[in-house]
Amino acid sequence: MKKELFLAGSLALFANAINSCGGSSRGLSGDIPVFNTVAVSITSANPQTLEVDMVAHVLITTATDVNFGFPNCNQVTTTTGVCIGYDIPSEVVNFTFSSNTIKNAAGQPATPNPSPVLIRKVSYSFSNCVSGTYEFPVGVVVNPDTQAQAPVQLFTQDMKRNLLTWVPYEYTNLVDGCKTVFQIPSYRGICTAVASLNFEVVELSSGIVRNIPYQIVVRLSDYNSPNDQCRPF
Repeated sequence: MKKELFLAGSLALFANAINSCGGSSRGLSGDIPVFNTVAVSITSANPQTLEVDMVAHVLITTATDVNFGFPNCNQVTTTTGVCIGYDIPSEVVNFTFSSNTIKNAAGQPATPNPSPVLIRKVSYSFSNCVSGTYEFPVGVVVNPDTQAQAPVQLFTQDMKRNLLTWVPYEYTNLVDGCKTVFQIPSYRGICTAVASLNFEVVELSSGIVRNIPYQIVVRLSDYNSPNDQCRPF
Protein backbone atom coordinates (compact mmCIF):
# COMPACT_ATOMS: atom_id res chain seq x y z
CA MET A 1 0.00 0.00 0.00
CA LYS A 2 2.81 2.41 0.90
CA LYS A 3 4.57 1.61 -2.38
CA GLU A 4 1.38 2.40 -4.32
CA LEU A 5 0.97 5.74 -2.55
CA PHE A 6 4.61 6.61 -3.19
CA LEU A 7 4.27 5.75 -6.90
CA ALA A 8 1.09 7.78 -7.29
CA GLY A 9 2.68 10.74 -5.56
CA SER A 10 5.79 10.53 -7.72
CA LEU A 11 3.73 10.48 -10.90
CA ALA A 12 1.76 13.49 -9.74
CA LEU A 13 4.96 15.42 -8.99
CA PHE A 14 6.35 14.46 -12.42
CA ALA A 15 3.17 15.66 -14.15
CA ASN A 16 3.25 18.93 -12.21
CA ALA A 17 6.90 19.45 -13.14
CA ILE A 18 6.10 19.00 -16.82
CA ASN A 19 3.09 21.28 -16.67
CA SER A 20 5.13 23.99 -14.96
CA CYS A 21 7.41 24.18 -18.01
CA GLY A 22 4.94 26.38 -19.80
CA GLY A 23 5.03 29.62 -21.71
CA SER A 24 6.46 33.06 -21.29
CA SER A 25 5.65 36.47 -22.72
CA ARG A 26 8.25 35.79 -25.42
CA GLY A 27 6.20 33.15 -27.17
CA LEU A 28 6.09 29.54 -26.05
CA SER A 29 2.85 28.56 -24.40
CA GLY A 30 1.46 25.27 -23.16
CA ASP A 31 3.25 22.10 -22.05
CA ILE A 32 6.62 20.85 -23.27
CA PRO A 33 5.71 17.70 -25.26
CA VAL A 34 7.18 14.55 -23.75
CA PHE A 35 7.56 11.49 -25.99
CA ASN A 36 8.72 7.98 -25.07
CA THR A 37 12.41 8.90 -25.21
CA VAL A 38 12.80 12.69 -25.55
CA ALA A 39 11.23 16.01 -24.58
CA VAL A 40 11.02 18.67 -27.29
CA SER A 41 10.64 22.43 -27.01
CA ILE A 42 11.02 25.65 -29.01
CA THR A 43 13.84 27.70 -27.53
CA SER A 44 13.66 30.78 -29.76
CA ALA A 45 12.19 32.44 -32.83
CA ASN A 46 14.07 34.86 -35.07
CA PRO A 47 12.70 37.42 -35.40
CA GLN A 48 10.53 37.30 -32.29
CA THR A 49 8.46 40.21 -33.63
CA LEU A 50 7.94 39.97 -37.39
CA GLU A 51 7.73 43.29 -39.25
CA VAL A 52 6.04 42.40 -42.52
CA ASP A 53 7.08 44.78 -45.30
CA MET A 54 4.03 44.57 -47.54
CA VAL A 55 5.63 45.90 -50.73
CA ALA A 56 9.10 46.99 -51.87
CA HIS A 57 9.16 49.84 -54.42
CA VAL A 58 11.51 49.35 -57.34
CA LEU A 59 12.79 51.99 -59.77
CA ILE A 60 12.06 51.21 -63.41
CA THR A 61 14.85 52.71 -65.50
CA THR A 62 12.89 52.54 -68.76
CA ALA A 63 9.13 52.42 -69.29
CA THR A 64 6.91 53.07 -72.29
CA ASP A 65 3.39 54.37 -71.81
CA VAL A 66 0.77 56.64 -73.31
CA ASN A 67 1.03 60.08 -71.72
CA PHE A 68 -1.86 62.49 -71.29
CA GLY A 69 -2.79 65.72 -69.53
CA PHE A 70 -1.27 68.40 -71.74
CA PRO A 71 -1.63 69.31 -75.42
CA ASN A 72 0.38 67.03 -77.70
CA CYS A 73 0.82 64.48 -74.95
CA ASN A 74 -1.52 61.84 -76.32
CA GLN A 75 1.32 59.82 -77.71
CA VAL A 76 3.62 56.97 -76.75
CA THR A 77 6.80 58.30 -75.16
CA THR A 78 9.64 56.70 -73.24
CA THR A 79 9.96 57.65 -69.60
CA THR A 80 13.00 56.87 -67.46
CA GLY A 81 13.52 56.61 -63.70
CA VAL A 82 9.88 55.86 -62.87
CA CYS A 83 9.05 54.53 -59.40
CA ILE A 84 6.39 52.10 -60.57
CA GLY A 85 8.10 48.75 -60.07
CA TYR A 86 7.39 46.58 -57.05
CA ASP A 87 8.49 43.43 -55.30
CA ILE A 88 6.41 41.41 -52.83
CA PRO A 89 8.81 39.22 -50.84
CA SER A 90 7.74 36.37 -48.57
CA GLU A 91 8.53 36.64 -44.85
CA VAL A 92 10.37 33.82 -43.04
CA VAL A 93 10.75 33.15 -39.31
CA ASN A 94 13.44 30.74 -38.08
CA PHE A 95 12.41 28.60 -35.10
CA THR A 96 14.97 26.76 -32.97
CA PHE A 97 13.86 23.36 -31.67
CA SER A 98 15.62 21.54 -28.84
CA SER A 99 15.38 17.81 -28.11
CA ASN A 100 16.51 16.42 -24.74
CA THR A 101 16.76 12.76 -23.80
CA ILE A 102 14.54 11.74 -20.90
CA LYS A 103 16.73 10.73 -17.92
CA ASN A 104 16.05 8.37 -15.03
CA ALA A 105 16.62 9.15 -11.34
CA ALA A 106 20.32 8.35 -11.74
CA GLY A 107 20.68 10.91 -14.53
CA GLN A 108 21.09 8.25 -17.20
CA PRO A 109 19.03 7.99 -20.42
CA ALA A 110 15.74 6.23 -19.68
CA THR A 111 16.19 4.29 -22.93
CA PRO A 112 19.40 3.18 -24.66
CA ASN A 113 18.21 4.49 -28.04
CA PRO A 114 16.58 7.92 -27.78
CA SER A 115 14.70 8.76 -30.95
CA PRO A 116 14.93 11.66 -33.40
CA VAL A 117 11.75 13.65 -33.93
CA LEU A 118 10.31 15.11 -37.12
CA ILE A 119 8.86 18.63 -37.14
CA ARG A 120 6.29 17.67 -39.76
CA LYS A 121 4.24 20.83 -40.33
CA VAL A 122 2.84 23.95 -38.71
CA SER A 123 -0.65 25.42 -38.86
CA TYR A 124 -1.29 29.00 -37.83
CA SER A 125 -3.77 31.87 -37.78
CA PHE A 126 -3.74 35.55 -36.89
CA SER A 127 -5.72 37.43 -34.24
CA ASN A 128 -6.12 40.44 -36.56
CA CYS A 129 -5.27 41.76 -40.05
CA VAL A 130 -5.48 38.39 -41.83
CA SER A 131 -8.35 35.89 -41.80
CA GLY A 132 -8.21 32.13 -42.22
CA THR A 133 -5.96 29.29 -41.11
CA TYR A 134 -2.72 28.51 -42.94
CA GLU A 135 -0.42 25.50 -43.09
CA PHE A 136 3.26 25.18 -43.97
CA PRO A 137 5.26 21.93 -44.38
CA VAL A 138 8.41 22.01 -42.23
CA GLY A 139 10.11 18.59 -42.61
CA VAL A 140 13.00 19.17 -40.18
CA VAL A 141 14.48 16.30 -38.13
CA VAL A 142 15.87 17.01 -34.64
CA ASN A 143 18.25 14.42 -33.21
CA PRO A 144 18.37 13.67 -29.45
CA ASP A 145 20.26 16.22 -27.33
CA THR A 146 20.68 18.63 -30.22
CA GLN A 147 19.05 21.75 -31.63
CA ALA A 148 17.84 22.38 -35.17
CA GLN A 149 16.60 25.36 -37.14
CA ALA A 150 13.17 25.20 -38.76
CA PRO A 151 12.48 28.05 -41.21
CA VAL A 152 8.78 28.81 -41.68
CA GLN A 153 7.40 30.98 -44.47
CA LEU A 154 4.94 32.75 -42.21
CA PHE A 155 3.74 35.40 -44.64
CA THR A 156 3.57 34.50 -48.33
CA GLN A 157 3.33 36.63 -51.47
CA ASP A 158 -0.29 35.57 -52.00
CA MET A 159 -1.22 36.62 -48.47
CA LYS A 160 0.26 40.05 -49.11
CA ARG A 161 -1.40 40.43 -52.51
CA ASN A 162 -4.81 39.84 -50.94
CA LEU A 163 -4.23 42.79 -48.60
CA LEU A 164 -2.72 45.28 -51.06
CA THR A 165 -4.77 47.93 -52.84
CA TRP A 166 -3.97 49.42 -56.24
CA VAL A 167 -3.79 53.20 -56.29
CA PRO A 168 -3.03 55.75 -59.02
CA TYR A 169 0.44 57.25 -59.12
CA GLU A 170 0.92 60.28 -61.37
CA TYR A 171 4.30 60.65 -63.02
CA THR A 172 5.40 63.84 -64.80
CA ASN A 173 7.96 63.47 -67.57
CA LEU A 174 10.58 66.15 -66.92
CA VAL A 175 11.52 66.26 -70.60
CA ASP A 176 8.17 67.12 -72.18
CA GLY A 177 5.99 67.84 -69.13
CA CYS A 178 3.55 65.11 -70.03
CA LYS A 179 1.86 63.15 -67.26
CA THR A 180 1.16 59.45 -66.96
CA VAL A 181 -1.00 57.78 -64.35
CA PHE A 182 0.21 54.36 -63.26
CA GLN A 183 -1.58 51.87 -60.99
CA ILE A 184 0.75 50.64 -58.24
CA PRO A 185 0.22 48.46 -55.13
CA SER A 186 -0.10 50.18 -51.78
CA TYR A 187 -0.61 49.39 -48.10
CA ARG A 188 -1.41 52.27 -45.78
CA GLY A 189 -1.08 52.31 -42.01
CA ILE A 190 0.08 49.62 -39.58
CA CYS A 191 -1.83 46.49 -38.54
CA THR A 192 -0.67 44.47 -35.53
CA ALA A 193 -1.65 40.87 -34.80
CA VAL A 194 -0.60 37.84 -32.80
CA ALA A 195 0.26 34.79 -34.91
CA SER A 196 -0.73 31.59 -33.10
CA LEU A 197 1.24 28.60 -34.40
CA ASN A 198 0.81 24.89 -33.75
CA PHE A 199 3.73 22.65 -34.74
CA GLU A 200 3.05 18.95 -35.35
CA VAL A 201 5.98 16.86 -34.06
CA VAL A 202 6.43 13.09 -34.53
CA GLU A 203 8.75 10.80 -32.55
CA LEU A 204 10.16 8.61 -35.33
CA SER A 205 10.72 5.44 -33.28
CA SER A 206 7.22 5.28 -31.80
CA GLY A 207 5.10 7.31 -34.21
CA ILE A 208 3.74 9.34 -31.28
CA VAL A 209 2.48 12.77 -32.36
CA ARG A 210 2.59 15.84 -30.14
CA ASN A 211 1.76 19.49 -30.76
CA ILE A 212 3.89 22.46 -29.73
CA PRO A 213 2.14 25.86 -29.62
CA TYR A 214 3.96 29.16 -30.10
CA GLN A 215 3.00 32.80 -30.55
CA ILE A 216 4.77 35.78 -32.09
CA VAL A 217 3.74 39.37 -32.77
CA VAL A 218 3.30 40.43 -36.40
CA ARG A 219 3.18 44.03 -37.67
CA LEU A 220 2.08 44.75 -41.24
CA SER A 221 3.07 47.99 -42.95
CA ASP A 222 4.74 49.45 -46.04
CA TYR A 223 8.07 49.93 -44.30
CA ASN A 224 10.82 52.11 -45.72
CA SER A 225 13.20 49.16 -45.89
CA PRO A 226 16.57 48.52 -47.59
CA ASN A 227 14.61 46.65 -50.30
CA ASP A 228 13.03 49.94 -51.42
CA GLN A 229 14.82 51.65 -54.29
CA CYS A 230 12.38 54.56 -54.22
CA ARG A 231 9.26 55.88 -52.49
CA PRO A 232 6.40 56.79 -54.85
CA PHE A 233 4.33 58.57 -52.17
